Amino acid sequence: MMKSITTIPEKNRKTRKNNSKIKNSKKNPPQNLQKNEEAVLLTLQELYDKEQELLDEKDRLLDIEETLKKRIINEIEIKKSTIIDLENEIPELKQRIEKLAQILEIPVEKKPEN
Repeated sequence: MMKSITTIPEKNRKTRKNNSKIKNSKKNPPQNLQKNEEAVLLTLQELYDKEQELLDEKDRLLDIEETLKKRIINEIEIKKSTIIDLENEIPELKQRIEKLAQILEIPVEKKPEN
């Protein structure tokens, strides 16, 4: 299917204004163009620098987070080990107390175990 092309009458067409960017850029001396290019490059460099600064900060924070996670895992392992040791030590301690109390003929109250 072919589309028809509509033409706009000459009087309704929009005309380009005299102050268009293309015409103005031709009027600007090369010195202004160079300053604009330098400003653009400077802005781009500043953006790269800021991005790198933020990436460095992110990396530093991720390193700190990883270190803290490792410390937490280490603390968990230490607490687990301590609990296991205590769970093993308490029954032995109860047996020794019972033997000592038996030797001394002292009644020992036994608390229900949890």
